[in-house]
Amino acid sequence: MTAKPEIIDVRVSADEMRVVPIVWLGEGDRHIKARVLMNAPGGSAKVLCLFLAKQGTLKLETEVIHDAPNTFSRTLVKGVLDGNAVANYEGLVTIRKGSKNADADLNEHAILLSPNARAGAIPRLEVLENEVKAGHGATVGKVGENELFYLATRGLPRAEAKRLIVRGFLSAFVSEFPKEEAEKINAALERI
Repeated sequence: MTAKPEIIDVRVSADEMRVVPIVWLGEGDRHIKARVLMNAPGGSAKVLCLFLAKQGTLKLETEVIHDAPNTFSRTLVKGVLDGNAVANYEGLVTIRKGSKNADADLNEHAILLSPNARAGAIPRLEVLENEVKAGHGATVGKVGENELFYLATRGLPRAEAKRLIVRGFLSAFVSEFPKEEAEKINAALERI
């Protein structure tokens, strides 16, 4: 992927709550870099990233910087890949010195529906202050044969069972997005 990255740069003010939505629906190759800076007390941010694709490559990088006390962030990346789609995610949360009582969490979860689909995740924390909460994690897996078998015993064809699992995996998450992005995602989920 040689495309110039799309840059999202957000600064969170004191006591402000920001939602940073990022959506990729397999519409070509994309490289997205999102940076959220919280350098005023009481700021909070949700970085919500969703990908759903059968083709194309996504390179997603997020960075959340806590540079003030009493800041709060959640970075959640969820996605489903089918066909030959590829998504690589690198996330970093930095809690700088002086950011007492910062609370940060970074998670990525992906489901692969095809043996050719690929997902990678590198979540990282850099904590330079005491008296903070910080966590991170990542999972990449495929739809389990046990789940598909269970749904088949209830009369669902395999393709419909996969659709049901994907919708269940993403539907609650979609409700956290702003209305415009949620509508776009729900339309894509109807086409699965």
